[in-house]
Amino acid sequence: MDLTLDQSLDDLYRRRDTLTEADWASLAPALTTLALERSAHDGIFWLRFVQTRDEADPTQTVKAFPLHLQYLHTLWKTLATQPRVVIAKSRQMLVSWVAAAFCCWTARFIPNQAVYYQAQQFDDAAGMVALAEGGYFGRCQFIETHLPPWMQVDIKATEGRIQYPNGSMIQALAGGADKIRGRVVSLYIADEFSRQEDQAGVYAAIAPLMQKGSRVVFISTPNGQDNYFCTLYHGRPLTQFGLAS
Repeated sequence: MDLTLDQSLDDLYRRRDTLTEADWASLAPALTTLALERSAHDGIFWLRFVQTRDEADPTQTVKAFPLHLQYLHTLWKTLATQPRVVIAKSRQMLVSWVAAAFCCWTARFIPNQAVYYQAQQFDDAAGMVALAEGGYFGRCQFIETHLPPWMQVDIKATEGRIQYPNGSMIQALAGGADKIRGRVVSLYIADEFSRQEDQAGVYAAIAPLMQKGSRVVFISTPNGQDNYFCTLYHGRPLTQFGLAS
């Protein structure tokens, strides 16, 4: 069989069913290395290995990440290339799963990253990151534990926190400027930001971090016109909240 590693990964994976077990076994170590290398700089390629959880479907609760939805490609590319992103979403758009996957991808492939996920209630933020032992996983925790065995790393998950062997971590935070102020941040995600009580204070706390290169993402369902998230989303001046734009 004349099969070399110069062929694309996509072609090799498409031909998986045509290979003998011996042929596949001989290629597997090199393919694993190539897949990890490509995943490190191509998050959309990595998403093909990601599983999601659908509690509303009693017949298939674990599902492959829906890469057939083109808008999720666009969203991922925006997160990967833009330092500040504001996302107005509706329910059931899988935006939260994209955010969780982006946190994992950032933490696992870039050493020494401090990723913070903030929601108004700590329980909500922990539900996105990691939960205490008991069988039901937070979303980042679920993603990490449902990757193929050869891609998994030795994470340490406690309630609201995942630590990676490369020195990175994902940390859940309750709402409030005091919870984020003074922290060194690589990636910050504010979930349901329009419903957090101290939006202006949180923004004021992370604004200096943005100037130093931290990546920030504000996500929310709409909650009227008179809130900080709406102002950010529409690009209106921030002076009504006592802050400069």
